[in-house]
Amino acid sequence: MSESVFLERIERVADALTRSGADAMIVTPSTDFAYLTGARPSLRERLIALGITADGRVRAVAPVFELDAMQPVIDIGIDVIAWSDGDDPAAMLIEGLGLGSRQRVAIGADVPMRFTLEFNRHSDIAWVPADEVLVPLRVRKSSTELALLRGAASAVDETYRRFLATTEFRGRTELAVQDDLREYLQATGHDLSGSFSIVAAGSNAAMPHHSPGARVLEEGMGVLTDFGGPREGYCSDMTRTWSLGPASARLREVHAVVLEANRAGFAAVRPGVTAESIDAVVRGVIERAGFGEYFTHRTGHGIGLDVHEAPYLVAGDTTVLEEGMAFSIEPGIYIPGELGVRIEDIVAVTADGAECLNNADRSLIEV
Repeated sequence: MSESVFLERIERVADALTRSGADAMIVTPSTDFAYLTGARPSLRERLIALGITADGRVRAVAPVFELDAMQPVIDIGIDVIAWSDGDDPAAMLIEGLGLGSRQRVAIGADVPMRFTLEFNRHSDIAWVPADEVLVPLRVRKSSTELALLRGAASAVDETYRRFLATTEFRGRTELAVQDDLREYLQATGHDLSGSFSIVAAGSNAAMPHHSPGARVLEEGMGVLTDFGGPREGYCSDMTRTWSLGPASARLREVHAVVLEANRAGFAAVRPGVTAESIDAVVRGVIERAGFGEYFTHRTGHGIGLDVHEAPYLVAGDTTVLEEGMAFSIEPGIYIPGELGVRIEDIVAVTADGAECLNNADRSLIEV
């Protein structure tokens, strides 16, 4: 992204700080840091931080021997204060931002407590969550961000196609199959360091976040696969459930209900409705089919730089959907000791409805 994108985001943060009554915001390496600067330094024991004040002052601090990771920050014109062991970087940032006592400072959710305590040693700061500043900015994706999300979704669609077409499943363990799935993720441009994959066979699929193990895939098993991760900075996330050989009548029954719920959720998305209303629509389909007690998680989560971010499609999230928001719709039915089915797509809100970013086959494929 261009330098102007990050400078505009920083300006919007300053405006949001003013509206919220906060004097400044501090974030450490995280997706918030990347959103504002394009830099992705590692979060270690030495302080790296970015500070923005309501009046537009911007400063960062970083160890002198980690300045190469801060080059994107320097490139957009932010003053990076380099410090050496023995210096006090918390005090240096507070001074650089011109913060005094009893000021309200929004702090990023990923700032470690040890750094917060360091700042507290130097100033009587009233901390407030930075989410009230950052979430409204990050929740609506720009056209560039949506293009990156489409690219990630297309890549994970291709991952699934290759995975089913070329993987040998019979007689192999979940772990072995997961290794193959990870290779396909990497081949389609995903960053494996942040990618994830679930392979859950038979009754193991009744655990929504099952950790793949030594179970051997056998004929007639339903298999739940959930996979994705960052690609060019923005995340994919998709789940499909398929059958190894002919599917049982029970698996077909449950899969049909989950697919209906997935489609109903997509059809309900449009600007002006609430996040929780989509959950109610999806949950209603499953409850009317008699499986309500087996749908044990929210309907969806936002996606972007993080695979899980706001908004959350769950009762209690009254966020009003707006054009540019992107999130998952992932109904599931999990019957302990028997089976599990989930179908997950990423959806973006458009001016008059929704766009489904995933196009991989949702049917109960028999491999």
